[in-house]
Amino acid sequence: MPRPTSALALGGAFVTTLLLAGPTTAQDYDPEARLAEMGITLPEGRVEGRMFNQAVQTGNLVFTSGHAPCGEWPEEAGEFRGRGKVPSEVSTEMAQLAARQVVVCTLANLKAHLGDLSRVTRVVRVFGMVNSDADFTGQSGVMNAASQLLMDVFGEERGRHVRSAVGMVSLPVGLTVEIEMVFEVENN
Repeated sequence: MPRPTSALALGGAFVTTLLLAGPTTAQDYDPEARLAEMGITLPEGRVEGRMFNQAVQTGNLVFTSGHAPCGEWPEEAGEFRGRGKVPSEVSTEMAQLAARQVVVCTLANLKAHLGDLSRVTRVVRVFGMVNSDADFTGQSGVMNAASQLLMDVFGEERGRHVRSAVGMVSLPVGLTVEIEMVFEVENN
């Protein structure tokens, strides 16, 4: 949404400029409260691993490793916990649930890194890998669930991102979905 216009004097003439709305400050929203409203509890997150970290920050960008699903699954998932190939072993709808749970896990580790998710000023990039049968072409539909959750949590302006959704012949430990993300954050 545009901010109010202002007039600039240039050589006796007035030029009206439109100041484009940038992201609001971190104090203007609370993604963790939004998660709670949605009934989502973030599991305990961690940043450091044995061989690699779950999140690394350089400047105001945080890069996350490829994440697997974790946390409390919605009731409709039944016994499914994010393993299997789409669509021969796992339906597209179950793969979408897995993609949402990967976002939950990523946000848990991002919070462990940042201390507070309200420091996120923008979800920049999402790279989704879907364990797919050779003839499956619905990877974007699977990843739409992850993208929608990010916009629901961070709002459309902060949550809208660039994205790739690709099919993989396999993923580690038979995962259905693995996702890497990049976030822009406020520096302390």
